[in-house]
Amino acid sequence: MMKHLSILLCLFLLSCAKDKEVIVVQYTDSSGAELLSSPIFDTVEIITLHGEGAPFFGSWSNIAVKNDIYYVEDTQLGKIHLFDATGKYLNSVGGTGRGPAEYQYIDDMIIEDNGDVSVYSSQQGTLYTYTPQGYFLGSTEYSHKSGNFNRANGFNYHYYGTGSGLPYQLYITNRQNQSVGSGITSYMVVNNDFAPFSAFGNTLYLCPYYGGEVYRLTDGKITVAYTFDFGIYNIPADYYRFGDMFEAFDFLMPKTFAAKNRFFENQKYAVLQAGVANMESLWARYIYGLSEKATSTWNWFYMDDDDFMNDFSLKYMDDSHIYFAADPEMVIDAPITERFPALSTLDVDTDILVIFKCKLK
Repeated sequence: MMKHLSILLCLFLLSCAKDKEVIVVQYTDSSGAELLSSPIFDTVEIITLHGEGAPFFGSWSNIAVKNDIYYVEDTQLGKIHLFDATGKYLNSVGGTGRGPAEYQYIDDMIIEDNGDVSVYSSQQGTLYTYTPQGYFLGSTEYSHKSGNFNRANGFNYHYYGTGSGLPYQLYITNRQNQSVGSGITSYMVVNNDFAPFSAFGNTLYLCPYYGGEVYRLTDGKITVAYTFDFGIYNIPADYYRFGDMFEAFDFLMPKTFAAKNRFFENQKYAVLQAGVANMESLWARYIYGLSEKATSTWNWFYMDDDDFMNDFSLKYMDDSHIYFAADPEMVIDAPITERFPALSTLDVDTDILVIFKCKLK
């Protein structure tokens, strides 16, 4: 009997290991030019966001692209700005305040299939929906006042991961706002400035800032999609035992660590952006991982200290493109202008944002 139990236990453990396969990060020193020359990219197009009346926003944390429209989340001005396929400014949606059509802060934006814009505000635990022209359509209040929110296929996902001293926690509710599950338990002690959710069809991915895991959320269930091993940059397990932000900072200050910023996946590819840092030497760099899922291989790019891609950020991925963004002032004198002559014509007085639109093969 014990022999049969041992065999069953081994089979169970092997099945779990397969579901949670660890991706070993084996990056080498590289440059932004090498990243943009990745074999998974067919062409790279430069889009500058500009136009009369366009706001010079200071915090463009999230970008979405749908129906050839760029939606840019501006947490500083509290609006969503819309630009056409050429980058020309169209209009802005939403606004902060205390009226029925206003919210206190943008935590997440969801672009509906028809182009409507939904804004989630954690202070009210409410989702506000507008037409692309800015007309207010209505709001939905949730019992959870979570830091981040998204929904897919009839399920709502409320993620507590942006507050100091709070544990990572995901609560799942149905259309009737009834709880159907929860998961993820480790302490979060600093704010996550990157949207942790990304969507692919009816599936959401949750990419917490710390730790190696990326989670897959499908039909109200949570599973580990990927586990990344950052080697010497893995955060020590002791870090997650701290419940106080300042204690955790003191613990990390003399160490190296990695923090995941964004993850996207589509039918053929997956992409991860993370930051690695050495607090003692006071330096930090971006790393990027690109995977062609059919081969299950990852190519890792580890930016040089002064590389222009350290001023870029992965913003969005759809079925056919990956989008990076940067402040024009950060790239106008970069060596990459030799490869992309359009960058030499940037006007820092009128161009708000530079989008690198990388077409996937």
